[in-house]
Amino acid sequence: MNITEKSDVYSYGVVLLEILSGRSAVESQVGDGVHIVEWVKKKMGSFEPAVSILDLKLQGLPDQMVQEMLQTLGIAMFCVNSSPAERPTMKEVVALLMEVKSTPEEWGKTSQPLIKQSSNHS
Repeated sequence: MNITEKSDVYSYGVVLLEILSGRSAVESQVGDGVHIVEWVKKKMGSFEPAVSILDLKLQGLPDQMVQEMLQTLGIAMFCVNSSPAERPTMKEVVALLMEVKSTPEEWGKTSQPLIKQSSNHS
């Protein structure tokens, strides 16, 4: 495998998934060791709410913060797209993450979902 910007973006997406879920990239205690990307894809494909992917420590935060974590989860999944051509550049990742940011005054003011429904998160 050649190291490219797109492989770096994939690795960054894996790190984001580790932070958001509180899991290691490969969970050795689960049978053969399920890779975090496959675990998240399976969870997202089930009927469980996306919030179930988040680390339990993150789930008790105000609605606004949880929504930000879910938006970040979407960005992480964009980064780990199986097609390198479909992955964003790091510049695009930074721009997406900057859009997620809100001020503490906005926390808890809304419980409306901020996640845009999209069919290209597979």
